[in-house]
Amino acid sequence: MELPRRGAGLPARADIHPGGFKRLLPMVSLTEVVRPAIAGAPLDYRIRLAGTGLYNVYGREITGRRLTDVYNSAAADYWRSELGKLVAEGRPAVGVHNLAWRGASHLSIVWLRLPLASNGTDVDLILGYDAVVGLSALPTGIRAA
Repeated sequence: MELPRRGAGLPARADIHPGGFKRLLPMVSLTEVVRPAIAGAPLDYRIRLAGTGLYNVYGREITGRRLTDVYNSAAADYWRSELGKLVAEGRPAVGVHNLAWRGASHLSIVWLRLPLASNGTDVDLILGYDAVVGLSALPTGIRAA
């Protein structure tokens, strides 16, 4: 996938063309950065889109839900911290998160999050990709090339 150059600016959602990575779409997400109306209040995050493969990870549809609707408090705090760093720095982030909160401590998610900014500067969306790894990883719909 090749994105148009915007100088030092971040890509926007309009720059992303899903047809270039169709086979990955089941594990792709778009998370909206919800800026508070009150100055100094923490950012919130709403999952605008969750690929069909993520249903297997979460056991339900998570599109349209906020972090606290999807995760227990410890997992929501983890994601709030990780996404907050990404928004503040405007840089991609990668990590591993164990699924013990879901009762599957033998599984983990290797995740990638990429900042998107409509104006090229302020992160307003986060493009995500998750890969489940573990002893008996959940099916992702992804096949080896």
